[in-house]
Amino acid sequence: MKTPAECRTIEEVRSEIDRIDRAIIEAIAQRRGYVHAVMQFKRSADDIHAYERQRQMLAIRREWAEEHFLSPQLVESLFRAMVDHFIAEELTLLQARNGA
Repeated sequence: MKTPAECRTIEEVRSEIDRIDRAIIEAIAQRRGYVHAVMQFKRSADDIHAYERQRQMLAIRREWAEEHFLSPQLVESLFRAMVDHFIAEELTLLQARNGA
């Protein structure tokens, strides 16, 4: 792993970006596993949507973004897209579990 300042060529920079992107994808895959695990505790679409939990989670992610000098809007947008996708997966799992 090289820091941005240590990269001497565009190839090195791109290689590090690829490495980070792979790690992000691996982390999302891990997160998905926990999303599926939480289904054992959810019984309804309201449980899945968990609007208050979403609101709290996004507010915290925005704070984390600011701590790292990132755009809170960017981070919220990324997490909203991910959460919306996983909610759709959870709703499908709920329907399958309920025999629908």
